[in-house]
Amino acid sequence: MAKRNFFVIPGEPVGVIAAQSIGEPGTQMVLRSFHYAGVASSIATSGLPRLVEIVDTRKKPATPFSYVYLKGKAAKDFETAEQIVKKINEVKVNDIAKRVLENFSKGTILIRLDDQKLEANELTTKAVASKIEKLIKIEAGTSEHTVIIKTHTKSAKQIRALAVQIGKLTINGIENAGRAVIKQDKATEEFYIVTNNSNILGIMTIDGVDTGRIYTNDIFEMYRVFGVEAARNTVAKELDTVLREQGINVDQRHLFILADAMTSSGAIKNVGRRGLSGEKESIFARAAYEETVKHLINAAAFGEKDDMLGVTENVLIGKQIGLGTGTVTLAIKKEDLSKISEKKAKK
Repeated sequence: MAKRNFFVIPGEPVGVIAAQSIGEPGTQMVLRSFHYAGVASSIATSGLPRLVEIVDTRKKPATPFSYVYLKGKAAKDFETAEQIVKKINEVKVNDIAKRVLENFSKGTILIRLDDQKLEANELTTKAVASKIEKLIKIEAGTSEHTVIIKTHTKSAKQIRALAVQIGKLTINGIENAGRAVIKQDKATEEFYIVTNNSNILGIMTIDGVDTGRIYTNDIFEMYRVFGVEAARNTVAKELDTVLREQGINVDQRHLFILADAMTSSGAIKNVGRRGLSGEKESIFARAAYEETVKHLINAAAFGEKDDMLGVTENVLIGKQIGLGTGTVTLAIKKEDLSKISEKKAKK
């Protein structure tokens, strides 16, 4: 027989093998987290919790982060990279405030700012007051490193709600970008930036950022900014990263099969009953996963037909699947069949 080179042997159940290759080592994972060096207060979710996040397509990861690569002079010059970090680094009012005092009788909020933090972020008291006025359209004055906000109300509930809202305002940097730090690639010696949150669309507007290499572990953000192909690659990359961190080596072909299945419709779908498993064409395949009675009753009510073309439904009723040896159908010539019948009769 002539030698043939195939990417996949015809009839191989690639989906089943991929599911086993990812699912089996997934059960061996430990609940482990690790710190990203230099990013304060950032503990990246890893192991089984992160794997569940990916296959369940959570709208926002528990610990989002971004890699921001630089171009031109910024990639090799630390001082230039540091200037870009200052433009990205998100600074909220709470980050630079020593104390927030609420005066309910006068209807004012006093925000006492930290001198050192103001200097570190190249801010002034007047700049902070001006930014607050611009963001929430409220009167804000200054006095000796203190921002004085007049609320024009004496309602304790309204003043407290306003104080909380002001504390969360972004005064400097890119909103939702998080804390940014500079790191250096040992191989290429180029500088890049890691942030402990994700707003790549905002970060891309800054000069010096290489928009072609920016990356976030937020799959839905990659989908919104770059499209479904980028989301598919992010799913596969994140799955590979999670498994490798646990010392598990899974062939990327299996990971891409899962990523392709999750994004083949043009949107990102999870693998559960609200996604891939719940939307299968086969009635028995849907019923075999979850909500069995619901699927069978709906199929009966609407007169659905199951063509029994998949693996799950055929295994469920004990029928041979159309993969492997099941892809071959034997045919016997009539004359050969008559000879076999004659032999049996003689016996």
